[in-house]
Amino acid sequence: MSVCFKYIGYIKRKDNSASRHEIVEVIINKEYEEGLIGIEEFSHIILVYHLHLVNEYRIVRDRDNIKIGVFATRSQFRPNPIGISVCELIKRERNVLYVRGVNAYDGTPVLDIKPYDEWDRIEKIRVPFWHNAR
Repeated sequence: MSVCFKYIGYIKRKDNSASRHEIVEVIINKEYEEGLIGIEEFSHIILVYHLHLVNEYRIVRDRDNIKIGVFATRSQFRPNPIGISVCELIKRERNVLYVRGVNAYDGTPVLDIKPYDEWDRIEKIRVPFWHNAR
């Protein structure tokens, strides 16, 4: 089965890096501007985007001789190249959101935006030893 999504906007960066610390613009298509009403009252949002520059995927990778499946990583090389970032929402100006914390390139198409709230906050998590080993 395949699925087709409509892009609702795109990410605009000053350069073509993917730095998470830079404030970037998320330009939302004018037809969806009304859908942003109230979003500026949240400190953070969840940005869902299409990793449109990725053209391959890897089901398994090796990290320091440890076999790791793609779904246990944050790799962009996925069967469905979908990225997500929890971003700090700096401000909104009409159909433009200014955010910090996006790990995506200039021109990356945006699929959806959701407010980050108490449903998304997990206090205690478990991660494997190899997660932070580099």
